[in-house]
Amino acid sequence: MSHFFAAHRLPVFLGVFFVSVLTAACSSDTPEGVVKGYITAIANNRIDEAIGYFPSETGKDQDGGAMRRDQETGYSWVQDRGGLDSVLTSLVDNKNDTAHVKAEIKFKNGETENATFALSKESGKWKFASSGN
Repeated sequence: MSHFFAAHRLPVFLGVFFVSVLTAACSSDTPEGVVKGYITAIANNRIDEAIGYFPSETGKDQDGGAMRRDQETGYSWVQDRGGLDSVLTSLVDNKNDTAHVKAEIKFKNGETENATFALSKESGKWKFASSGN
Protein backbone atom coordinates (compact mmCIF):
# COMPACT_ATOMS: atom_id res chain seq x y z
CA MET A 1 0.00 0.00 0.00
CA SER A 2 2.81 2.46 0.79
CA HIS A 3 4.28 1.92 -2.71
CA PHE A 4 0.98 3.03 -4.22
CA PHE A 5 1.09 6.39 -2.42
CA ALA A 6 4.80 6.89 -3.08
CA ALA A 7 4.33 6.16 -6.78
CA HIS A 8 1.54 8.72 -7.02
CA ARG A 9 3.20 11.55 -5.10
CA LEU A 10 5.54 12.49 -7.96
CA PRO A 11 2.76 13.10 -10.54
CA VAL A 12 0.81 15.12 -7.97
CA PHE A 13 3.90 17.15 -7.09
CA LEU A 14 4.71 17.75 -10.75
CA GLY A 15 1.13 18.81 -11.44
CA VAL A 16 1.15 21.29 -8.57
CA PHE A 17 4.60 22.55 -9.63
CA PHE A 18 3.56 23.19 -13.24
CA VAL A 19 0.33 24.90 -12.20
CA SER A 20 2.40 27.17 -9.92
CA VAL A 21 4.84 27.96 -12.73
CA LEU A 22 2.03 28.71 -15.17
CA THR A 23 0.26 30.89 -12.63
CA ALA A 24 3.43 32.87 -12.04
CA ALA A 25 4.02 33.21 -15.79
CA CYS A 26 0.48 34.52 -16.25
CA SER A 27 0.73 36.97 -13.39
CA SER A 28 -1.18 40.19 -13.84
CA ASP A 29 1.84 41.92 -12.30
CA THR A 30 3.39 42.00 -15.77
CA PRO A 31 2.09 43.47 -19.03
CA GLU A 32 2.34 40.04 -20.67
CA GLY A 33 0.39 38.47 -17.81
CA VAL A 34 -2.40 41.02 -18.16
CA VAL A 35 -2.80 40.31 -21.88
CA LYS A 36 -2.74 36.55 -21.35
CA GLY A 37 -5.10 36.78 -18.38
CA TYR A 38 -7.56 38.94 -20.29
CA ILE A 39 -7.66 36.68 -23.35
CA THR A 40 -8.04 33.61 -21.15
CA ALA A 41 -10.85 35.27 -19.17
CA ILE A 42 -12.72 36.11 -22.38
CA ALA A 43 -12.24 32.58 -23.74
CA ASN A 44 -13.67 31.13 -20.51
CA ASN A 45 -16.61 33.58 -20.33
CA ARG A 46 -15.31 35.21 -17.14
CA ILE A 47 -16.68 38.61 -18.15
CA ASP A 48 -16.24 40.43 -14.82
CA GLU A 49 -12.63 39.28 -14.63
CA ALA A 50 -12.03 40.47 -18.22
CA ILE A 51 -13.52 43.89 -17.45
CA GLY A 52 -11.17 44.15 -14.47
CA TYR A 53 -8.20 44.36 -16.84
CA PHE A 54 -9.38 47.81 -18.01
CA PRO A 55 -9.03 51.14 -16.20
CA SER A 56 -11.87 51.75 -13.77
CA GLU A 57 -13.36 54.61 -15.84
CA THR A 58 -13.54 52.44 -18.98
CA GLY A 59 -16.23 50.20 -17.50
CA LYS A 60 -18.48 53.19 -16.88
CA ASP A 61 -20.62 54.01 -19.89
CA GLN A 62 -23.95 55.64 -20.52
CA ASP A 63 -26.09 52.50 -20.30
CA GLY A 64 -23.75 50.49 -18.05
CA GLY A 65 -23.63 47.55 -20.44
CA ALA A 66 -21.56 48.36 -23.51
CA MET A 67 -18.34 47.06 -21.97
CA ARG A 68 -20.06 43.84 -20.86
CA ARG A 69 -21.59 43.35 -24.33
CA ASP A 70 -18.16 43.84 -25.94
CA GLN A 71 -16.67 41.13 -23.72
CA GLU A 72 -19.59 38.77 -24.38
CA THR A 73 -19.10 39.33 -28.11
CA GLY A 74 -15.43 38.43 -27.64
CA TYR A 75 -16.42 35.18 -25.93
CA SER A 76 -18.77 34.29 -28.82
CA TRP A 77 -16.03 35.13 -31.33
CA VAL A 78 -13.61 32.74 -29.58
CA GLN A 79 -16.27 30.01 -29.42
CA ASP A 80 -16.98 30.41 -33.15
CA ARG A 81 -13.32 29.39 -33.68
CA GLY A 82 -13.66 26.24 -31.58
CA GLY A 83 -12.31 27.81 -28.38
CA LEU A 84 -8.88 28.99 -27.30
CA ASP A 85 -5.91 26.71 -27.91
CA SER A 86 -3.02 28.89 -26.70
CA VAL A 87 -1.78 32.43 -26.15
CA LEU A 88 1.86 33.43 -26.59
CA THR A 89 2.83 36.93 -25.46
CA SER A 90 5.99 38.97 -25.81
CA LEU A 91 6.88 42.37 -24.44
CA VAL A 92 7.59 44.93 -27.18
CA ASP A 93 8.47 47.83 -24.87
CA ASN A 94 8.01 49.01 -21.31
CA LYS A 95 8.77 52.68 -20.56
CA ASN A 96 7.43 55.18 -18.05
CA ASP A 97 4.52 53.04 -16.85
CA THR A 98 3.39 52.21 -20.39
CA ALA A 99 3.98 49.00 -22.30
CA HIS A 100 3.13 47.26 -25.57
CA VAL A 101 2.64 43.50 -25.76
CA LYS A 102 2.35 41.33 -28.86
CA ALA A 103 0.08 38.31 -28.62
CA GLU A 104 -0.26 35.30 -30.87
CA ILE A 105 -3.67 33.78 -30.19
CA LYS A 106 -4.26 30.26 -31.51
CA PHE A 107 -7.73 28.78 -31.74
CA LYS A 108 -8.76 25.14 -31.74
CA ASN A 109 -9.98 25.37 -35.34
CA GLY A 110 -6.40 26.14 -36.46
CA GLU A 111 -6.82 29.90 -36.96
CA THR A 112 -4.27 32.31 -35.49
CA GLU A 113 -4.71 35.98 -34.62
CA ASN A 114 -1.85 38.39 -33.94
CA ALA A 115 -2.46 41.60 -32.03
CA THR A 116 -0.53 44.28 -30.18
CA PHE A 117 -1.95 45.71 -26.97
CA ALA A 118 -1.13 49.00 -25.22
CA LEU A 119 -1.09 48.98 -21.42
CA SER A 120 -0.48 51.53 -18.70
CA LYS A 121 -0.26 51.45 -14.93
CA GLU A 122 -3.25 52.51 -12.85
CA SER A 123 -2.62 52.64 -9.11
CA GLY A 124 0.42 50.40 -9.59
CA LYS A 125 -1.39 47.74 -11.63
CA TRP A 126 -1.13 47.08 -15.35
CA LYS A 127 -4.37 47.79 -17.23
CA PHE A 128 -5.24 48.17 -20.90
CA ALA A 129 -4.54 51.73 -21.98
CA SER A 130 -7.79 53.68 -22.17
CA SER A 131 -6.69 55.37 -25.40
CA GLY A 132 -5.96 52.04 -27.10
CA ASN A 133 -3.14 51.45 -29.53
